[in-house]
Amino acid sequence: MKEKTKNVFKIIKRLRYFLIFGIILLSINAYAWFVYITRVDSSITARVRSWNVMFQAHDTSIVSEVTFNVGEIYPGMPDYSDYATIINNGESMGNLTFTIKEVQIFENVYSENDYTTEELVDLLANNYPFKIDVGLTNSTISPGHTEFFNVDITWPYESGDDALDTYWGNVAYTYRNTTNSDTCISITAEIRVSQIES
Repeated sequence: MKEKTKNVFKIIKRLRYFLIFGIILLSINAYAWFVYITRVDSSITARVRSWNVMFQAHDTSIVSEVTFNVGEIYPGMPDYSDYATIINNGESMGNLTFTIKEVQIFENVYSENDYTTEELVDLLANNYPFKIDVGLTNSTISPGHTEFFNVDITWPYESGDDALDTYWGNVAYTYRNTTNSDTCISITAEIRVSQIES
């Protein structure tokens, strides 16, 4: 019996040491945890600027790619004008750029695989008797402002070259009658906005 009591006291003594050691270890870990939490909390003092830019075409939200379809084109036509809207609802300035992905003029198709955007802009403005101007109203967009990507087409009755007016007028007429297409000209562009770091 004496032996049993001795063994019980030994076990109790060991448990007491383990308990004391456990309390000390728990205290150290708790102290380290609170020190870590205090350090993290005291060092986070940053303000994040919101970035919220929207694109719209014909009162419909778009991701960034827009297509303009022109149904009828002829010498003396009323000027055509259409646009996509870029709205900056955020707090940061943005750089505006665009890429012309594809242009279809009657049966001629020009794509970004064969031409740069600059070459396509020049081709549209100078290779036909009608003038197609595409571009942005500004190269940057400020917070709370709206900018536009515009497409304008003009074909005056007297463009200065009667032979070209007649030729392309006939091409337009033939294209509309043989293809039954509602679109003579189609321009697809991608508009991008990148945040300006300040």
